[in-house]
Formats: sequence, C-alpha cells, structure tokens
Amino acid sequence: MKVSRLRSKDRIKKLTLTAMFTALIAVGAFIKIPIMTVPFTMQFLFANLAGILLGVKYGSLALALYLVLGLAGVPIFTGGGGIGYVLQPTFGYLIGFAAGAVIAALICSKGRYSYPRLIAAGVVNLIVVYALGMIYFSLLMKFYFGKPQDAGYVLVNLCLIFLPMDIIWCIVSAVVAKRILPVLYKNDPAKMLRISDLYASKCKVLNGGRLTEKEVRRLKYAPLGALCQAADDIRRRFMKDSFDLCSIINAKNGGCGEDCKFCAQAACYGCKDKGALISKEEYDGAYRAAEKEGLNALGSVTAGKVLPEKDMQILSDYYSAHRDGAVERCVSHGLLTKERIEKLKECGVTRLHNNLEACAEYFPKLCTTHTHTQKLETVRAAKAAGLKVCSGGIIGAGESMNDRIRLALELREEGVFSVPVNVLMPGKGTPLENAKPLSYDEIRRTVAIFRFILPDVYIRPAAGRRELPDNGEKLFKGGANAAITGDFLTVKGVAVSDDREMLKRLGFALKEVDCRRERNDD
Repeated sequence: MKVSRLRSKDRIKKLTLTAMFTALIAVGAFIKIPIMTVPFTMQFLFANLAGILLGVKYGSLALALYLVLGLAGVPIFTGGGGIGYVLQPTFGYLIGFAAGAVIAALICSKGRYSYPRLIAAGVVNLIVVYALGMIYFSLLMKFYFGKPQDAGYVLVNLCLIFLPMDIIWCIVSAVVAKRILPVLYKNDPAKMLRISDLYASKCKVLNGGRLTEKEVRRLKYAPLGALCQAADDIRRRFMKDSFDLCSIINAKNGGCGEDCKFCAQAACYGCKDKGALISKEEYDGAYRAAEKEGLNALGSVTAGKVLPEKDMQILSDYYSAHRDGAVERCVSHGLLTKERIEKLKECGVTRLHNNLEACAEYFPKLCTTHTHTQKLETVRAAKAAGLKVCSGGIIGAGESMNDRIRLALELREEGVFSVPVNVLMPGKGTPLENAKPLSYDEIRRTVAIFRFILPDVYIRPAAGRRELPDNGEKLFKGGANAAITGDFLTVKGVAVSDDREMLKRLGFALKEVDCRRERNDD
C-alpha cells in the first residue's frame, strides 16, 4: 500500500509538471524577440526543457497536449489556433518541436546529465526542428500555395539569424536543466544517480580509483541494465576474458558443531550424521576428473571449526601426492593457524578458501560459535604465507544491500584473489528455512556492485546458481568471471559440460592470468 501511494504521488507530480510545461510552451510562443520581419520566440527553449526534464513519456505528452489544444481551437499557436492551422507554413516547426523534444529526452536518458550531453541534446533537437519545419514549409508552399520558395533565401535567414539564436537557447537550456534537475528529483535516487554518478563511478574505477562506501551505495539505484554493462566493462578492462573454473569435493561432512544459521550440516539443526573422511582413492578420482576437465582448481572442503590433527595429516598426504599436478589444490578446513597453513603450502596447496560470509556488523546474526575476526585471521595468515585466498559470502540470509557492500569493501582491503557469491538455498530445519528467496535482478545487482568494488579479482557465483533460469549466464555478462562447476557440498550444481558450452558462447578463456600484474604493466 505504501509503495502504491508513493507511485501515485510521483505520477501526480509528473502530470503536474507536464501541465506546467504545456503552459510554458504556449506562453513561449508569445514571448517574442523582434528580428527583422519574423518574430523570434522562446518556444524552442521550453520545448527542449520539457524533453530533457520530463523524459520521453511526459515530455512527449506535454508537446502532444500543446498541439491538441491548439488544433482544437485554443489560440496558443503563434498565429492563433484551430484545425486550419495545419495549412500554416510554420506548423511544420511545431511538429519539429514535438519530435525534437522526444529525441532530446532519449539522448539524455542514455547517460549522465553532463553539460556536453545536455547541449548536444539541444543541438540535435534543433536540427530536427529545422529539418521538419523546412520540409513542411517547402512542400506546403509548393503544392498548396503554388509559390515555391528560394531555398537559398530560406537557408540564409535560418543560418544567419535564427540558428545562432537557437544555439544560444541550447546553452541556456543546458544550464537551466543542470540547475533544476537536482531540485526536481531530489527524492528520486535513481534519477539523481543517472544525473551524476554511474558514469563517473565507472570512469573512476577504470582509471584505477577506489570508490568510497558512499559512492558505492548510490549504485543501488542505478538502472540495472546500465549497471551490469558498466560492471562488464570494468571486468574486461582489468581481467580481460580470463575465467577461473573450479570444482569442490566434500572431504568430510555433517555433524558440525558450529551454529551457522544457513548451514544444513550443523548438528544443532538436526544433522547428526557425522561423515568420515574421504579415502585417498576418492580424492585421487576427483583430482583426475578435474584434470581431465581442464579445471583451474579442486577445492577440498571439510565441516567443522577446526580439523583434527589426524585428519589434517591424512589430507596433507593426499595433497602431496598431486603437488605437481596441473590443477591447483585448494583447501577449506575451517579456522587455520599460521603453522598449519605453512604445512599445507609445503604439501603443494596453493589456494585457501575461507568465506567471511557477511560483513563484521552482520556476521553475529549468522553465527555465534566463532567470530568474524577469527575468519579474518585465517585469511590474513594465508595471504602472509603466499597462498591465493578465496573468500566471499552468502546473500539472501536477511542482510541488506548495504551489508553486502560492506562485505565487499572488507574483502577489497584484504586483497583476496577470488570472491565466491553464494545465494542462500534454505536448508530444512535451519533458522533460515523459510527465508524469502532473492530475485534474479537482486542477485545481478549484487554481482555488478561487487565488480565496481573489486575490479581485479575473480568474482565467482557459487551455490544457488543452478536455480537461476539460465544457470547464471546473465551474471557473467554483468561482472562475474569465475564459477564453481559441478555439485556442491549438499546440493546439486551445474554440469561441467554445460558451463563449458556457456563460457565458449560468452567468449571467456579458461586461462589463469595474474591480472594485478598486467594492470600495473599497462
């Protein structure tokens, strides 16, 4: 109901502005600046402003109302009104005002409202007005009045007298629009973003700058299509077409003593079946399959806060056996000390995964048995040891977009290599079992905003991707450039063959590149 009232209020506001500009266009026809034998009016100025300030829908409505009222007999045209006015030579210019205003609105809807764009919109509008006006005038004079006009005479008058004056109106309208837009749309964040920030934010990132939290938050209101396109432009600039594809294996599952509210493996939510550690044959088979598929990495994941020393030693032996393999070995073994990380590195492990899950402020709402700080300590220890760190979070667990933005900003400070974006898949018996699912558009917006914050990392849609209608293809057109392929720990994923077909179609290359070094070399 509240949203409906806001929309009605906004519609009334726009209709009021439409009526106001209809009146201004009519009044502009009678504000005359005498030049030679033909009066020069302010009509173009108001018609141009109607298109720029009101947009295509309401700008065209203002011009349409003006024409309808005039043809209906209201004396608001320069020479009066009535249906007979269509036989006046200047009626073509009125048609031009309407068409030009729509085109000006279209030009301004494609990017930020900068002075060059505003002036360009006015000039194009002017060309349309004069083109349609001259064509209509010439045809009418020739075929109706039988008095063909000297084209040279018309052009000289237009170019020497009217065109220079109207170009001045283009500049004036740009200045007026730039001042009025923030006032008209101060309560419309989406409009204000398009006025000033989306293009500027993209340029800042492309030029190596870092967006502030305030700048990033404004991206929440950006038109989704434009935001995703900008995110993909950033991805291409910093990451080219490089794509990182990995798979994971459940090395030890179930019976976890932590209380992560999204996890179906937590014992406190009914998962009592504590699985055994996988065998060497199972790990070897998974590794060979990853090699055969040409994946970048194989992640080995165990449930629990801290892996028992016995299990750590067994898994370390598994990793050592493949230390010279083509597929990188990635581990996710909960909270790890510096000593354990160093040992894993000696065994050939090159990547470590440890999701922060949520920003520091929101994390306690998801888990109370370990802390955000403990996770950060593991991430930093892995970085210090020289491992590539994969750390991201889960979305759709009750957090706000601002919470997600703060998470991405934290990850930026840690300098991670890869950021998994997991979409909550509510587990039966967990506190989030009945959580409302995120819309695809919300997921796309999140990924695109992450790319603005993290221009040179692998952004990796993970859990929940299989539930999307296109296996997440739109995400890879909007900033993402990595994925976990195959099945997950407790749910099904996208088949490797399907992912490969999609990546080939999108033009990605499964080749790992040190994009930070490339950027510094540019």
